[in-house]
Amino acid sequence: MTNHINESKRTFHIDYFLVFILLLSGVVGLIGIHLSSPLNNLNDSKSDIIRQTIWFIISTGFVITLIKLGTDRLFTIAYPAYYVLMVLLFIQVLARYGIINTSLIPSINGAYAWYVIPKIGSFQPSEFMKIILIFISANIITEHNAEKEGMYFREDFMLMIKMARYALPPLILIVLQPDSGIPIIILFSLAVMFFLSGVRREWFIIIGSLAAFLFFGIIFLYYNNPILLNKIFGGNAQSYRLNRFYGWLDYEKYSNDHGHHLYNAISSLGTAGWTGHDLKTVILQYPESQTDFIFAVLAQNFGFIGASFVIILAFSLDLRLTWIAMRSDLTREKALITGAIGMLIFQHAQNIGMVIGVLPITGITLPFISYGGSSILSYMLPFSVAFYMYSEIKNAHRH
Repeated sequence: MTNHINESKRTFHIDYFLVFILLLSGVVGLIGIHLSSPLNNLNDSKSDIIRQTIWFIISTGFVITLIKLGTDRLFTIAYPAYYVLMVLLFIQVLARYGIINTSLIPSINGAYAWYVIPKIGSFQPSEFMKIILIFISANIITEHNAEKEGMYFREDFMLMIKMARYALPPLILIVLQPDSGIPIIILFSLAVMFFLSGVRREWFIIIGSLAAFLFFGIIFLYYNNPILLNKIFGGNAQSYRLNRFYGWLDYEKYSNDHGHHLYNAISSLGTAGWTGHDLKTVILQYPESQTDFIFAVLAQNFGFIGASFVIILAFSLDLRLTWIAMRSDLTREKALITGAIGMLIFQHAQNIGMVIGVLPITGITLPFISYGGSSILSYMLPFSVAFYMYSEIKNAHRH
């Protein structure tokens, strides 16, 4: 049976619940963008709202087109798309180090991560690369499992090497931009795919212990040997990565510099009560309120009730995709959606966690709610597969 929806004679079933979650997330995001304008010293957020709306309209047409193309073509075009994106990422690194000079790649908050096209908008290749990598990894996992000889560490290690061969080059280029948020998302999503691909259970303990050791080791060094921690982060007292930990672990102490964003965000939402402050009230200002800190904006304006609604909405999206993955019999597509679920869960948890001070600030946005066209459009690639999987589930139950 072909995977091409446009060639199939079976009825295509729309997942209206998933559509509803995405539309509601978009509406909540537009409200947040509107309310964030005074926090960014802007009098009018109309242009951002218009652009975000246009991106949602374009993304809707994009996902319909992708569904028409069929899932097989999506998995095939992932490879040429990977190499095109690698070229774009490489050019950004050249711009960062002054090897080439172009107004198309400006420094935005110290990072050379966007292409800015006049009168059109900005484009972030790394957002698409993180999606392309889960498509390629799904192909690799499916082929590997079809050929592997048994449940051996050697087989699992070979799978890790195959995935790393594609993942490491773009990860290095993205880190050099410099951007630490998207590399973390990529690593987490690929780790989830690896763990759920049928590898030995011991890998959970090995990799999980290593991650916990690194995370808590940094915290230990911060409080007990900051000189060594400074050397690990490059030996520069002004290392932006190290400063982020300063601003997270002691945001009150560094409220005027490294911890400014977090201190002001926590102060604003911490005084919001059950229903929030009056709309557009400025308690304290913090930049990037329409992107990284949009959860703080919504919590500040709608209080505990509004914040709880956003959390429920965000994780409803994760649960819906999980339901689709568990019910589907499509092996390659299931591997892909596993990566997308890992990516979304991490972004939701990290973004909300960093705003309330539980996790360090990494510049990770809230999918479909934060402002940003590249993120919305890129996520439509795996979501087109999710819509296809849902339709196949419904068709299987009819026969």
